[in-house]
Amino acid sequence: MVNSVEDILISYKKCTEHIIEILKREEFDSLKDEMEKRQCILNELISKTDKKSKTKKIYKKIDIREIEEEVQKLMKNKALLIKKKLKNISVKKTASSAYGNIGSSAKIFSKKI
Repeated sequence: MVNSVEDILISYKKCTEHIIEILKREEFDSLKDEMEKRQCILNELISKTDKKSKTKKIYKKIDIREIEEEVQKLMKNKALLIKKKLKNISVKKTASSAYGNIGSSAKIFSKKI
């Protein structure tokens, strides 16, 4: 079945909206599959390069740019949040191992002189 450019762009928009929902729910495991699905839709759209002007008109008509900007903003914010959490975990791990090493160091003051 050959999809029209408009059908492809509508499915792209729906897929992008679904990605937004996944990001808001923080279900990152299913994000990869949805991104791959979106890439397949883009590949199909790219294969129809003979209809670029029609594609641009439909793209503007159904406001895909706003949704793409929202996805990009959400992804950046989630990535920064995850980086902060990882850094915090790293700091806690370092502190924990430093406190753990205190007990295993030589105890020079515990001997009777």
